[in-house]
Amino acid sequence: MLTAVAAIAGALTIGAWILVSWGSRRRQPWLMAPLAAAVVLLVAVGLAGWAFAPVVLLAAGTFAELVVGSREPPALRTAAPEAPLSTERWAAAVAAPFRTALAEPWDEVECPQLRRGYRRALEREWGVVDRASLLATVERLWTELHGGGDADVHVDFAAATLRGRPRPDSARERVVHLTPEQVGRLRAVTGAEQGADAVVVAAHQWWRAAQIVRLVLGGATLEWLSRVETQSLLRRTAGDLQRRYASWQQLAEAFHCGYLLTYAQRGPGWERTWTALELLAFDPASPWQRLPWDMPLERASYEGGLPSALPN
Repeated sequence: MLTAVAAIAGALTIGAWILVSWGSRRRQPWLMAPLAAAVVLLVAVGLAGWAFAPVVLLAAGTFAELVVGSREPPALRTAAPEAPLSTERWAAAVAAPFRTALAEPWDEVECPQLRRGYRRALEREWGVVDRASLLATVERLWTELHGGGDADVHVDFAAATLRGRPRPDSARERVVHLTPEQVGRLRAVTGAEQGADAVVVAAHQWWRAAQIVRLVLGGATLEWLSRVETQSLLRRTAGDLQRRYASWQQLAEAFHCGYLLTYAQRGPGWERTWTALELLAFDPASPWQRLPWDMPLERASYEGGLPSALPN
């Protein structure tokens, strides 16, 4: 009887743990796998009474993940802190705010625990549902970046406004009214002196290279792109961006301004990425502080347009 009760309780708890872990955007709940294995092992060898201890611990951990897991604040995490410099690592750092917002390692090209998150986010934000739509979206972004002149942003600290075109081909300028916190952040990111009334951030549209990298990382995670294709796309995007800006600070300036201009809707996801941007811009452990901007980057294995040269 005790064995049957332990088996049922263990099965229900393990099932709940699997569902919560699968639905979570974090890897932490999967670290409780030894508890699930202990439940199965103890029941199998006839030590049903002892099995209740890991069952209780697993149930408590699963409940904690439901309550506080989704509230974990953005954090800088690195899967391989001592990894050597590489073009792929440099490219991943460009899109680090999106992973940092989820408190996930920024330097993993393929991130299996984010498959469901990527699938939902790519469809919701870009209408991307498969390989074909992914490549079409990447090509569209690439074409927009190379299709016109530069788009500058004017930040007026005195009036607390940010004014500019989200893209060079935009018909009209957009004006964003800034909060005091945003004014302070932009002043710090741009290095403007306290007495300065305004600054101009040139060619801000190249922050969208980070969006291309994010799409590529999502495609790699969802297995829509091969490793060779992923490597080529990352190298091409990284090399082009490195030629456009002279430092991570310039990318940080453009990212902040472009993000404010592009995303008018403010929600939990927006706030998390905004917080992540602050970490990337100022935290000494940030790859934007530690990786050399001008490091030699490997060239892509093909020439021409970004995705059009890839095999179908």
